[in-house]
Amino acid sequence: MNKTLLAGLLITLVMIGASLFGTYFAPHDLSDQVKVSYEVDANGTGSLTVPPLPPSADYPLGTDKYGYDLLAKMLAGAPYTIFGAIAVAFGRVAIGGLWGMLRGFFGSGTSSRADRLPIWNVLNGLPIFIIVWMIMIGITMNPSVSPFSMSVILAAVLTIVGIPSVAATMKEKTMAVREKQFVLSAKSIGAGPWTIVRTHVFPHMKESFVILFVQEVVLALGLFGQLAIFNIFVGGTTQYFDPVEYVSRTNEWSGLIGQARDNLFYYQWMLFIPLAAYVAFILGFHLISVGLEKHYRKTFAKVSRI
Repeated sequence: MNKTLLAGLLITLVMIGASLFGTYFAPHDLSDQVKVSYEVDANGTGSLTVPPLPPSADYPLGTDKYGYDLLAKMLAGAPYTIFGAIAVAFGRVAIGGLWGMLRGFFGSGTSSRADRLPIWNVLNGLPIFIIVWMIMIGITMNPSVSPFSMSVILAAVLTIVGIPSVAATMKEKTMAVREKQFVLSAKSIGAGPWTIVRTHVFPHMKESFVILFVQEVVLALGLFGQLAIFNIFVGGTTQYFDPVEYVSRTNEWSGLIGQARDNLFYYQWMLFIPLAAYVAFILGFHLISVGLEKHYRKTFAKVSRI
């Protein structure tokens, strides 16, 4: 295992561990709130407490402007960020990857009619977050369904719109594999097409599936961030009108970033701490992707030398 892959795995595992067990070690509960107070000590010195509080010994990551612990909020929202992105990537690769592989193997070898359809080209050409924004903007504000249900809806939309690009990628890779000598040899001795796919093509493509899955996680996290800029948060958005304000219902990380972006010049910890965790998680998966490519390249180079 190379250092890049090891670093990526360590970062990712720490993040996943924190999302699963972090709430058991958090110094404050999600419902604990610091309220405005005025206290006078024994020397007669008064002190006024007004949230948001900056990071301190009592609140390691500070509080938001309502007085809620930012660490507790991030730990509560971490599963939505982490497992939401993983679910989107898994759905895209499982459906789009298999679909593309089968199209690549059973296809004619040239561009099919489906590839020439305008809607197909539009889906592959438009920024995905614009398509998702148009679908979600009407249902994400103050939704009547639960945050988990809204997360599932967003994940399903992100999965569906990402399937064409994944399928196209895997189709091209499969079309190259089906011309390999071991596949042609299997055909020449009478092996059936499904047998060849199961015993020759898929085992040869599994490394591509793994790398593509990791890359799709990074893309899904990027989409979460882009949507958050437009106040579409994972799990839905609570919209207040006086004053106008958008709040994440799940405390998902990109949602915390999106709702705190107006605090760039005043309460920077509310923006930069979730942003740092979000970037670190993306970096973890990016390092895994790069590390896996190095690992497979080195492994295949050894095989070819033999």
